[in-house]
Amino acid sequence: MLTTIAAFAVTIGILITFHELGHYLVARLCGVKILRFSLGFGKPIFIYKRKNDPDATEWAVSALPLGGYVRMLDARDPACLPIKPEDKNREFGAKNVWQRFAIVAAGPFANLLLAVLLYASIFMIGSTQPTPVVAEPPAGTPAAMAGLHAGDKILKVGDSEIKTFTDLRMEMLNKFGSTTDILVHRPNGSEVTKEIDLTKMSLDPKAKDADPFDEVGLHLNMGHPFISSFVENSAAQRDGIKIGDHIYRVGNVPVKMPKDFVSEIKKYPGKPVTLLVGDENGPTHTLEVTPAAAMDEQGNEIGRIGAAIGVDFPHTQVSYGLLKSLAEGVKKTWDTAAMSVRMIGKMFTGDVSISNISGPVTIADYAGQTAQLGILPFISFLALVSISLGILNLLPIPMLDGGHLLYYSLEVVTGKPVSEAVQASAQKIGIAALFGLTILALFNDLTRLLP
Repeated sequence: MLTTIAAFAVTIGILITFHELGHYLVARLCGVKILRFSLGFGKPIFIYKRKNDPDATEWAVSALPLGGYVRMLDARDPACLPIKPEDKNREFGAKNVWQRFAIVAAGPFANLLLAVLLYASIFMIGSTQPTPVVAEPPAGTPAAMAGLHAGDKILKVGDSEIKTFTDLRMEMLNKFGSTTDILVHRPNGSEVTKEIDLTKMSLDPKAKDADPFDEVGLHLNMGHPFISSFVENSAAQRDGIKIGDHIYRVGNVPVKMPKDFVSEIKKYPGKPVTLLVGDENGPTHTLEVTPAAAMDEQGNEIGRIGAAIGVDFPHTQVSYGLLKSLAEGVKKTWDTAAMSVRMIGKMFTGDVSISNISGPVTIADYAGQTAQLGILPFISFLALVSISLGILNLLPIPMLDGGHLLYYSLEVVTGKPVSEAVQASAQKIGIAALFGLTILALFNDLTRLLP
């Protein structure tokens, strides 16, 4: 819990600071007077301002941490009135439409820039990534019907080159709802082009199988799982399982990947079951193990043996120099942002479930999980959420940055600002939309976490 809280605070702090700094810096460049830079909303709990400088910006931390703002000198704000004659040219409304557009757009684009830098840092540091070699797909799945088999390596999805299994997942999501060609390298050295049908690919996190790739039949070829460690005095240790043992069968069910082993062991709480074990060259002997009875998150009794599962999958080291890392960071950010926009569009058409919308509880949960996995997963998570925040703020909803950008776009076309009356009416719609979106996100958060 402490890790989750700390990781969530770091996540929100970094993303909000970067977003508001975008507004702040561009406003300063455009000559706008900045009154306050605040992390959080509501009553300030900390304020710093340079002494003996009435023109200095107040730097504040406010009580409600889910956001922030940059308060500029603005004739529309009654608290700014009267505006001193020497400050009239430093008022937000005195700037031309392109300057106002740039100031408002700078926040979301700062989040996208942050994602570029975060992804670039990952590429520079380097990471070990699984190569896109697939396991045998279950019969009847789109992958099986496309003719894929264990050991096949995916080289291309459509026209996009595939280097890692993460690339494969991203491109499959990009092709969601369509049929696409894939270039496959076979274990015998030949290359063939196959067609895979993704029209029935589900993106509903509440579905029985929340991972859409289970439905498609695409899994990383991990080889047979083996025991990497176990808890002292656990069922695994008590019944003779040894570290390094490869698991080939649980009862009469073959084990091809870790999830097979875990799902089968769960079926035997307090009941003996025979395991076929061996080494990397094949099975050698059987063992009888009695998993301990435990309760899962839904209150169901399941079996656990107290062992950690290891895998030995094909992998590659992904690392680049500075310029190449920046270029890859730009590409990764663009691809992720474009996919996010497509997914939002598909929510409006009903092709993607609105259950995918997440709120602060889910963000906190994932922040904690990725932080425990290590610095690189946490940086990747930060980049993903930063992109989501940038895209969300660019939506043409009044109250969001995108709503103001819509006003300024209309002003460019018509040659005159959108009237105050129209903006006031639109603001009410925007407040209602954001309130509904917030309630939906919190509802989705709670239904994910609570049985």
